[in-house]
Amino acid sequence: MILPVDHIHNLDSYITNEGEAFESVADADLVSMNLWVPSESVAMHLIDPPSAPKRKWTELIPWILEDRLLQPIEEVNFVLCGQNTEGQLQILVVSDADIQNWQRVAKNSGVAPQSMYPDYMALPYEEGRISIGWRDGVCLVRTGAVDGFAASPDIAWSMIGTLLQQDETLRVSISIPESVIVPENIVQFADINDSLVDWQFSQLPSQCNLLANRQKGAFSLSGILKWIPASILGVSSILLAMLYFQTGIENARDEISILENRLTQGYSRLFDGRRPSPSNVRFEVDRNIAQLLTQRESIQSEPVAGLLALNRLMRGCGCQLSALDYSKNTIVMLIENGAELKKRKLNLPGYKIAVTQQPGGDENAIELRLTSKKSGVSQ
Repeated sequence: MILPVDHIHNLDSYITNEGEAFESVADADLVSMNLWVPSESVAMHLIDPPSAPKRKWTELIPWILEDRLLQPIEEVNFVLCGQNTEGQLQILVVSDADIQNWQRVAKNSGVAPQSMYPDYMALPYEEGRISIGWRDGVCLVRTGAVDGFAASPDIAWSMIGTLLQQDETLRVSISIPESVIVPENIVQFADINDSLVDWQFSQLPSQCNLLANRQKGAFSLSGILKWIPASILGVSSILLAMLYFQTGIENARDEISILENRLTQGYSRLFDGRRPSPSNVRFEVDRNIAQLLTQRESIQSEPVAGLLALNRLMRGCGCQLSALDYSKNTIVMLIENGAELKKRKLNLPGYKIAVTQQPGGDENAIELRLTSKKSGVSQ
């Protein structure tokens, strides 16, 4: 939100309350605003940076400037604006009494000042150029990004002339009424017009806020009370959101527990052995699958595959196995009581089967040879 801007002197004409000079309007009716204030009440001081860390500068600056001031440092506000090209710190100094008076004038006009700036900073700035404006019989002079002053015309022209003598390359822009005489020694350097300072649309130098480091007058009790309902609503929303997330987390934990139980129960239905923890189920499943694949490969290799095929062929034949040999991809079996087997159709896909009479045995003593037709089968 961009706050409106005006000069403190323009607020005097907006006073609407009756009674004593500084009688205040209700705090609830105050309008926030940024204000320009008289620069003649503000002093700029230049000091070398303290040797202490930067975080300590704000505390040290008042004591460094104590000997230059006519007031106790407790009654003065200090604002660090920055550093000039020579590395010196630029300090704005203003009396607390002046600030309090400006705050009273603003409040009497229905305004709550959020920031205050020296009014010479409302003039345009251009490097190598001095800008001069006019405000109710006072010359406003801006000589740098944050440097400048305000003074009566006779003092201001004298100071400007000194600056021009020190640097003849400087140019001057003057926006001033025709009734004010500009000295001849300045006219030759100057571009002169009769424009007025536009307080509402001048750029605010935020680093030079005179209300910085102050907690006075920034908030009113009624203003704070207006925010209490919104604050309560905000806190309630946060608490409800936290409760919602906590409930969601608990529900998620319950669902995770149910899924973990289902996972371990499913493992037990598929595999034997001790039930693993949920975090180890995947590892155990992979390990069991690897074992099953190895077993499958073993079952499909010779001579196990041949024996399994023969098992189906010889089931229920009443045969008696007396000897078994495996050699050169062939299974040789010596069988007693093979009468029933000889009656069956001995045909196994992928194998050649040969049945012969055992030498020196009875007619039911047979020799069965089973040879795989697959090439390259491991022995």
